[in-house]
Amino acid sequence: MPQSLLQTVTCLRQLCLLVPLLVCQTIQAGELLVEVEGKQDQANLYLALVSADQQDWQPSLRELQGTETPLLITDLPPGRYAVQVFQDSNGNGQLDLSPRGIPLEPVGFSGNPSLFGGKPKPGDSLFEHSETDSVISVQLIPPRKKKEHLAPTAPRAGDR
Repeated sequence: MPQSLLQTVTCLRQLCLLVPLLVCQTIQAGELLVEVEGKQDQANLYLALVSADQQDWQPSLRELQGTETPLLITDLPPGRYAVQVFQDSNGNGQLDLSPRGIPLEPVGFSGNPSLFGGKPKPGDSLFEHSETDSVISVQLIPPRKKKEHLAPTAPRAGDR
């Protein structure tokens, strides 16, 4: 009987040591609210969250999809992150790119960097998330319209 009591006390003691650790981790994790501006239609939005310290957008730490904004990431530990959001206009579940790598669907990044030089690296889109809840805004940039190529017109007789 004393050994059973000792095992119970030992289990309770281990539980008492574990509970504060779990509570501290929960307290330190906040929510991230991502407001998305510039939606083109009711197509799905896809979000990829990565560590801002990595060189590329893969692999994602978290991924979300939905049609409603804002997008919510729960229990996010403090850190430096970057977010990429795109709107899947054709419903195929991926960001379509031209042969030259130019997005054919609306896309945006945390920090709203210029896309003039191409797709930014995560470090160019970083934001700091602390223990409290954070709100960031991502502006979707629509794809460029294709330029219409006009056929050259023949000069008129009076234009010479």
